[in-house]
Amino acid sequence: MPGATFLSGDRVALRTVEEEDLEFLRDHSNDPAIRHPMTFDRPSNLEQRRERFEGTYDGDDTALLACVDGDPVGYVMLFHVDDSAGHAEVAYWVSPDAQGEGYATEAVALLLDYAFDERRLHRVRARALAGNTASRNLLEKLGFTEEGVQRDEKFVGGEYVDTHFYGLLEDEWDRTEVR
Repeated sequence: MPGATFLSGDRVALRTVEEEDLEFLRDHSNDPAIRHPMTFDRPSNLEQRRERFEGTYDGDDTALLACVDGDPVGYVMLFHVDDSAGHAEVAYWVSPDAQGEGYATEAVALLLDYAFDERRLHRVRARALAGNTASRNLLEKLGFTEEGVQRDEKFVGGEYVDTHFYGLLEDEWDRTEVR
C-alpha cells in the first residue's frame, strides 16, 4: 500500500516512504545516473536500505517520495535540520526516465513551502556538483543564491570535482516564480 500523501502540487505528490518503497530506493541509489550526482560511493542492498529506512524516518529529517499519478519518480529530503538555528539542507533526485519533466522543481518547491511555512525555518542550504548543470539550474530557478565553491571536494567517476554551495532565505522564497 502506498504511503500517505503529505504534500500535493499540480503534478507531483510527496508521500511518506514505506517499506515497500525500499526496492525503488535501492535500485535508484545504485544507478550511476543517480549515485554519481548524489555522491553515493558504496553499493546498497535491500537490507541496508531497510536499516537506513528504520533510522532515517524517526528523527527531525523529512524524507518523501515524489510521485506522479501514484507512481514514485524521485525522492526529496530535508535533513541536518537545526530548529534552534532555523536551517536545514535539501537533497533530491528524480529517476532518469522522469528527468526533464519539471518533477524535481515542483517536488523541491513543495518541500521548500513545508520548510518555511510549517517548520518555520529561516534558511535552507543545498549543494550540487560542478558538472550537474540540471541541479544547479533548478536551484537557481527556485531562487537559491550560490554562496561558494569547495574545490575538488568530491571524488566521482574517477576524478575530483568541485561542489557548489547554495542558500535560500525565507524572505527570498517566491512561490509564484515556480507555479
